[in-house]
Amino acid sequence: MRLNVLTLAAVTGVAVAAYAHAARADDDRQDGTTATTAPVQTLQGLLNDGYNTYISGNIGSSGSAYTSDSQGAIAAGGDVYLQNFGASTNTTAGGVGLAVGGSLTMTNGSVNGTTDVGGSLAAASTGFGNVNVGGSMSYLNGQINGNVNVDGSASITAAGVNGSVGVGGALSVVNAAKPDLQAASAYVAPINFAATSANVSAVSNYLAAQQTTAGDTFGKNAQGAYVFNSTVAGDNVFNVTQAQLTAMSGNQVLFNSTVAGATDIINVQGGGTVALPSNMSFGYTGAMTDNNVLLNLNGATTVNAASNVSYDLSILAPNATVVTTGGNITGSLFAANLVGNAQLNQSNAGGGFDGALPGSSLLSATSSLAPAPAPLPLLGSSPLGMLVLAWFGRGRLRRLARSYARVAIRTGNGPALSSISVVMGERTTV
Repeated sequence: MRLNVLTLAAVTGVAVAAYAHAARADDDRQDGTTATTAPVQTLQGLLNDGYNTYISGNIGSSGSAYTSDSQGAIAAGGDVYLQNFGASTNTTAGGVGLAVGGSLTMTNGSVNGTTDVGGSLAAASTGFGNVNVGGSMSYLNGQINGNVNVDGSASITAAGVNGSVGVGGALSVVNAAKPDLQAASAYVAPINFAATSANVSAVSNYLAAQQTTAGDTFGKNAQGAYVFNSTVAGDNVFNVTQAQLTAMSGNQVLFNSTVAGATDIINVQGGGTVALPSNMSFGYTGAMTDNNVLLNLNGATTVNAASNVSYDLSILAPNATVVTTGGNITGSLFAANLVGNAQLNQSNAGGGFDGALPGSSLLSATSSLAPAPAPLPLLGSSPLGMLVLAWFGRGRLRRLARSYARVAIRTGNGPALSSISVVMGERTTV
């Protein structure tokens, strides 16, 4: 009997109908963005897509919204509270300026690019591009210069929408022109926040376990500046104590590389509350640039940035609430929560962190990023699997595997990559 897609689906348990629904959601989205790209699942994926700030939990709070602005795209897995804030003023992440896993409350602000919200959106006096919401939307006194897609109900009051509006629930329009109505499509998140947060932690854990690179030096020079001197291409690891970090206050910190392609990883040992140095400045010499330096605060639970200091490097603190008071973080930021009002800038060299990171094969935690989905039959090692591979071809099977992974992700079954890897005989990127 000749095998076809329906026969293969029956054998493997792949729900063709569910896949077709997900594919239609991709094709039919009304927010103007491309939804066929698989959700981001790793720290490297965030950087590749252009996200400059990633917070696994919340930004701001209901009692104290985060203020200031960001030059690059922002993503947060929890709830986000913004006031007087401009998001993604310079660049977006594949069209997304702000991605929120929970709910977004925003007043007196703007978002360049698409605003993606998995929960509810409540905004007033805020300008948006495209808007894509998984829950409900309440919008007052603003302008949306793009399309709107809301899975739940939507209320638009004294506001304008230039594009079309798709609403799954009830729509209320008060003191506003009736928008062009379209059919709503299922919300598709640009980021798998659970998987991505697990990978961010795994990267930090791996880096924190590395020894100081042989040949690299750290200390004060004749002029009193602290110098990190890296000597090899790839990761140069420096392990410093919190006391050494604090001692940099009031001094210049220089990063020097004698070779091209060097990345500086500054591991701060210990945990708890970590105070970043105050009254300091940064310099880069030789082949080193600021987008290749990463401060890894693996054990910190709270990171207090000094008032009005510009930290010209990227910060990785996956378990910490970062508390800011003015100033700038000029580089990528990865943390658990973020409060305060520092500007979130891209690196002076351009973009976010661009240094070397460990691959997935080095990170043991990536094998258990999410609860295991319903088992997928191990076709690759079975007689049926060999027959399927021989007839169906690896290219076609790869596309089907990616389709299955997308369905699994969007229906809450996790990445489902371990089973698919067995099918393909390799790790499948979806």
